[in-house]
Amino acid sequence: MNRRALLRWIVTASAAFPLRDVRLRAQPLELTPEAISLLHDFAPTVLPSAIGGPRLTSVVDGFVAWTRGYREGVALSHGYGHPRLRKSGPSPVSAYLLQLAALERTAREKGGTFGALPLETRRAILDESIARAGVRGLPPRPSGQHVVVDLMAFYFRSTEANDDCYRAMIQREVCRPIQITTSRPLPKA
Repeated sequence: MNRRALLRWIVTASAAFPLRDVRLRAQPLELTPEAISLLHDFAPTVLPSAIGGPRLTSVVDGFVAWTRGYREGVALSHGYGHPRLRKSGPSPVSAYLLQLAALERTAREKGGTFGALPLETRRAILDESIARAGVRGLPPRPSGQHVVVDLMAFYFRSTEANDDCYRAMIQREVCRPIQITTSRPLPKA
């Protein structure tokens, strides 16, 4: 095979395989163990202390599992009266890693690790970071704008948070038979 024939074959083969579907995989797909540890440090500052340590741990673990299961391009509900179907954007993990590193760097400048700082200092660091990200309110679901706000949205928009708030087993997002919905929910143990 001569050089021209080889080049012709390469060009023909490359036309058969469009490169528009090729995506760069240099971005991280999962949170690092250090980032997960930082999330565990942030949880007592932004989540209710009334839920207790084991539940704080399970909320953070659930959020980490959510990031691992995140898929780009998944159809989201479009809602009534909105004919355009929206799809999930790119994974927020790379932005989360940058935000967590910046928060930890700020904590070290203030005198130590985030978990070791006084509560008011931790809140001030988070307030400044959230304001810098331009967050105006709690999104209906994690949106990728800020890691701490997304952790809060993951918990506060959940069925468990709703049940905790009313101290009853309402189970807002759980599919139940219609007979159960007509009776008063059981108190939460």
